[in-house]
Amino acid sequence: MRIQVLTQEDAFYIPRILDLLLEKRRDVVGVAIVPGELRAGRALKFLRMMGVRDFALQVANLAWYRVMDLLSRVLPLPSSYSVASAARRARVPMSHVPRVNAPEFIASLRARGVDLLVSLACPQKLSRELLAVPAHGAINLHGALLPRYQGIFPSFWVLAKGEPETGVTVHWMDEQLDHGDVLLQRTVAIEPRDTVHRLVLRSKVDVGRHALLEALDRIERGEAPRLPMDTAHATYFTYPDAAAVREFRTRGRRFI
Repeated sequence: MRIQVLTQEDAFYIPRILDLLLEKRRDVVGVAIVPGELRAGRALKFLRMMGVRDFALQVANLAWYRVMDLLSRVLPLPSSYSVASAARRARVPMSHVPRVNAPEFIASLRARGVDLLVSLACPQKLSRELLAVPAHGAINLHGALLPRYQGIFPSFWVLAKGEPETGVTVHWMDEQLDHGDVLLQRTVAIEPRDTVHRLVLRSKVDVGRHALLEALDRIERGEAPRLPMDTAHATYFTYPDAAAVREFRTRGRRFI
């Protein structure tokens, strides 16, 4: 099976998922980095959402990860600090792809005989033409128990809404966001001291990366289920507004 990863640049979470994925699955033939959250001009947006304290901690953490990422080019560090470095460590071809639905990118997947697409926080919807290329289709790792908490920042929203548990979902992808049949799910209890950062690490990273590997094994064995989502119970969330952040804070939650 020839696997193509679709993702975005990240320092904290995706590199840890990729380190394990690329170590265990030697059939990953490419990592495509699509423009995502770590872009110029987003700082003020995150400052307003996170507040001064959490934003300052996030900036400090990001600066540290950038330093470690530079060091990883000359020192054999035990883990990756960027998506690009994870691909380099595993000697997997990496490319920057502005639009995943562009004809030239679709043609490249077809030419390389890609059998499966794996989305790790890919910020763009996949078109019907793109989804038709791989023989096994496309799967996505989502940081919540779908169909609830579709959309962005699910770890923020489950904390803001006072949920007792969350989890991860590996699902088959279609043209809609966080939609399609469920392949497998894993539940994670929410703890009183969870911040958004800690919850993402405990759920999408620590649990999710192993769930993804299990999903790939099931697909390879021809035993991967397709369980229809119960859309009657679907909830969808977008970027948090001021009222959502107040609700989040009143529950004693923090981002970092």
